[in-house]
Amino acid sequence: MEFCILGRFSDKTINQINQKMRLSDVVSQYIKLYPKGNIIWAKCPFHGNGNERTPSFKIDDSTGRYYCFGCHESGNMFTFIEKMEKLSFPQAVEYLAEKAGVQIEDDPFGQGKKRRDEAAVLYDLYERLNKSFSYMLLSSSGGQDALGYLEKRRISSGMVEKFSLGYAPASSSWLYRFLSKKGYSDEILKISGLFSQRRFPWPLFSNRLMFPVRDYRGRVIAFSARDLSFSETAPKYINSPDTLIYSKKYNLYGLYESLEGLKKKNSRAVLCEGNFDVISMHQAGFDTAMASLGTSFTSDQAGLISRYTGDVDLMFDSDQAGQQSTDKAIGILHAKSFNVKVHRLTLGKDASEILEAHGPEALKNDFRQESGGYEYLVQKYLKEYNVRTPRGKSDFLKSLSPFLLSTESSVELDSYIQDLSVRLSVSRDVILSDLEKNRAADNRYGEVVDNTDKGENEGLNTASISPDLYAMLILANRRELFRIYRTRIAFTDLKDPDAQVLYTVLENALRDDVNTDELFLSLITDGKLRNYVSTSFCLEEFRQDDVAVLDEIVDKIRLRSLEERRSVLTSQIKLLSSDISGDDMAGLIERKKELDKEINMLKNSLFNGKEA
Repeated sequence: MEFCILGRFSDKTINQINQKMRLSDVVSQYIKLYPKGNIIWAKCPFHGNGNERTPSFKIDDSTGRYYCFGCHESGNMFTFIEKMEKLSFPQAVEYLAEKAGVQIEDDPFGQGKKRRDEAAVLYDLYERLNKSFSYMLLSSSGGQDALGYLEKRRISSGMVEKFSLGYAPASSSWLYRFLSKKGYSDEILKISGLFSQRRFPWPLFSNRLMFPVRDYRGRVIAFSARDLSFSETAPKYINSPDTLIYSKKYNLYGLYESLEGLKKKNSRAVLCEGNFDVISMHQAGFDTAMASLGTSFTSDQAGLISRYTGDVDLMFDSDQAGQQSTDKAIGILHAKSFNVKVHRLTLGKDASEILEAHGPEALKNDFRQESGGYEYLVQKYLKEYNVRTPRGKSDFLKSLSPFLLSTESSVELDSYIQDLSVRLSVSRDVILSDLEKNRAADNRYGEVVDNTDKGENEGLNTASISPDLYAMLILANRRELFRIYRTRIAFTDLKDPDAQVLYTVLENALRDDVNTDELFLSLITDGKLRNYVSTSFCLEEFRQDDVAVLDEIVDKIRLRSLEERRSVLTSQIKLLSSDISGDDMAGLIERKKELDKEINMLKNSLFNGKEA
């Protein structure tokens, strides 16, 4: 996934896409459909990987919505494409607009057009600059020094070309002068991620070996750079900051260069720690190597890899930091059902060190040593803890718990527990009991026990949600009513956090004149709440014309809020009776009388059927 360019699309764009494409047409490009009468079914691509015995994924072209009765996933063609292609909502709109032949209309405030225009300029700027850096590497005197450094590290000319390596001149004024002459404005250059924000136009990259970062479409979107002054005061590596076209957590260095390899049958992604490791692995014949960019491996990057393969080889540095990165990556990948293997190099700290000292064949042979993610962690923790002691067994299991708890397959988990029962000489029931106790504990990997997806797919049980959320779901379905009901119920009247979030979203939708369900859903950032609202769109009880139910719930929420305010006011009157003036006390008593009157009117309306 590339960094999304935010900006609201017009309702007209969404409607045109919906008119030109049916949901079933979009879904059929990914999974087989099973029409039964007027209803279309499919085997769910989300929780069953399309391998369900009985289709549970219902597709309704009349409403443009789908719902899975197995995992409770629901949505429309836009959310379907978001999930299947690992795209943001704006990217899904652009993807479907291109498929449908729809011209994207700018949002009413012009921000979307402005950002798209700026992004187009940045794509052009980065592509042009990358060519200039490549030219500098091959043709300038400073570039010759950089080539010498590459030769010392035994990087071949073929890899220099494949990864389009370059050189940024040492001059601190060259970059600004060069780009200004090409017609780029200061406004664009300041948001380009190429210059210091505090000392513009001081360049981020000077006298550095340049590694261009490409998105999955091959567009240069950022740079990673290695210092060639070898000064102890200069940072060895600098990476581009996030910009309109780039975000670290959504991209991987070497992904684009690995795409051909990933298309091969039974391909496995090789996850390394640094740029030189990626290039070294490609040079040794492992053409699916990639690495995160100046940050630890993230769940979003795992989602990006899952678009191409479900198998990953981990090969981080052998030092302590590298091993911690390995632990975390195992957890993240395992939680997303990847088949993970860990490779421990013996001839050097990392791939680039082995390539430089021993050559590509030695690296290829050293890489062959591997173990599964589970076995790797077990062996590591067996060395850390004395499992001959009760405390050692407890600490061992606690360390392994995040991995075990993120195992989706019950069969797989049972196999692990049986194995641990033998290794630790502890019964299966005891292990299961400790796992449950550890479930609520802080997980060691940070992102291993990733409950986001599970929360997003939590079914909407209308009988168990709060009255606050029920009312907001009705208003989400009948958004034309919100302008009226917002005068009867305030944000502060709500107690349910999800209801408060939805109230804010309704306010934003009213302000920005959002009319389509697709755009409304795009305003909700919480996955679970978005799925609740999406599911409610399929349920008649939230779309019914009779507003009596909504009136009753709103009145009850309002009554609850007024009674709480009265309780606070009553306490204030008791506590302050001897500390404030007679006039102030009279004012408090008068306010309480007004609350009493309003509460009595609401109670009459609710319980006696009288007009308020």
